[in-house]
Order: sequence, then C-alpha cells, then structure tokens
Amino acid sequence: MSSNNFFSFSRFYLLLRNDILLNHKKYLLTIVGAFVLGFVIIYMQMPNYSESNPSYKCDASRYVTFFTMCLLGLGAFVGSAFSELSNKVNVSNYLLVPASIFEKFLSQFVIRAIAGIVLFLCIFWVDAHLARIAALSHLKNINGQLAGPEKYAFIEKFHYSMLLIKTTYPVITYWRLFEGIGLIMTFFSAGMFLFSVKIFFRKLGLINTAVSLVAGIYLLVVLMVCFSHLFYPEIVGFRTADTNYLLPNGYSNNEIFQNSIAYIAPLFLLPLGYFKLKEKQL
Repeated sequence: MSSNNFFSFSRFYLLLRNDILLNHKKYLLTIVGAFVLGFVIIYMQMPNYSESNPSYKCDASRYVTFFTMCLLGLGAFVGSAFSELSNKVNVSNYLLVPASIFEKFLSQFVIRAIAGIVLFLCIFWVDAHLARIAALSHLKNINGQLAGPEKYAFIEKFHYSMLLIKTTYPVITYWRLFEGIGLIMTFFSAGMFLFSVKIFFRKLGLINTAVSLVAGIYLLVVLMVCFSHLFYPEIVGFRTADTNYLLPNGYSNNEIFQNSIAYIAPLFLLPLGYFKLKEKQL
C-alpha cells in the first residue's frame, strides 16, 4: 500500500480546513459556552465573607477542585467526536470523504483532544482570574462592609503551578514525577476512552460511553472484591483486602498498579478507536 494512501499532509490539511469551515459556528458556540460556564462554576464556588466562614480561603486546593470540575466539560467535548456517525446518512457521507481512515481519525484527535486541551487551559486561566476579580469586588467582612486590602490574600491568584501541589496540610507536598505524569495520564486515558469507545455506539454515543466507563470501573471493583474473598476468606461484605505496601523506591504497590494502567491504557484505546472506524468503512 502506498504511504500516500495512508497519510498525505495536504489531504489532511484540507480535511481539517473542511471540518472547521463546516463546524466553525458550533465550535465558536462551544468555546463561548465553556467560557461562560467555567466562569460561573468558579465564581459561585468562591467565598464571600458575609456568607462563608472567615477561615475559608480560596487556595491551591480549591483551584484544583475547580479545575477537576471543569475537566468534565473538556471530557464532554472530547467525547463528542465523530458526530457524523450518529445516523446512517451522515455515516455514508462521512466515509465517502476523500481522505484515509487514519486522516479522519487523526483530524478528530487534533481538533477534539489537542486543540481542545490547549483551549481549555487558556479558558480556565482566564476564567479563574476574572472570577477572582469579580469575587474580590464583592467580598465583605463579617459586619457586611466591603473588605479592605487583606482581601487579596483571602483569594489567591491562580497559576498552573498550583496543580503540582499534592497536599497542603499539615505541610505542602508536591506530586513526584511518576505520580504527576500518572495523574495526567489518568485524565488523558479517561478522555481517550470517551473519544474511542464512542465510535462503537450509533445513538447517544457520549452518554452510552460515559455509562460504559462507569460500568467498567464498577466491574473492576467487583472483580477486586471477588479476588479478595477468594484469597482472603476472612474478608466480609463488599470490601477488598488491604494489600498495600511500600516499595524501596518510595511508591506503594497500589500506586504502581494504578499509574501503570494510566500509562498503558491510551496505547490500546487509540488503536481500538482507529480500527473500529476502519471497520465501519469496510
């Protein structure tokens, strides 16, 4: 098979350009919606002296919570790829587009995953700063009066280095390299599951994929419970055996297991989606 039949940069560029021209309004509405929704989520969770405990501060741990909540929106965008596969007419037209299956799969990955992540990081940064400015302008003391200069320490300014913090109590600790990359790969793997497995469903693809993800996690938990009862008869009820132990490198065996899954999962999920899309053309 000629390599040009598999991938051509000029053909791939035209495919991307065609997709953006056809769906630019939908993408713009998605960006605007993400900007507004992200601002509302962050602003509504920020403290107000007149309604909150004075000891409550918007610090790194709170921003990590905001970031995790907003990641659900990014997951929905990534999982909305291949919308043309939702009905038979669109499937036929999509598969007849003069481009290889690899180019079609890669174009959706570039738009939904790569561009989506970059835009998400930009939008969240802007939303976090705008929400802070808006919250500070209305921040009040317990007596109902507007807070003074001390309010700037009450709501910290967001920066992405906050995401490197693992815990803040009793002392600040940071994610180690293997843990940090494993955490990133966990979110990436979840996104790639939504991206690839969605191709298997013709109707309500995103919903069915999300349900299958939750079902898969639950099935894994049930499997671990069954193994616990098999090898540790003293276990009672829906519980797993406590087999966690520390390795010489400072990581626990559970951390190694969980992060290994996160590292390996995309290597299977992306080819799975590609071959399923290829199967539809055949």
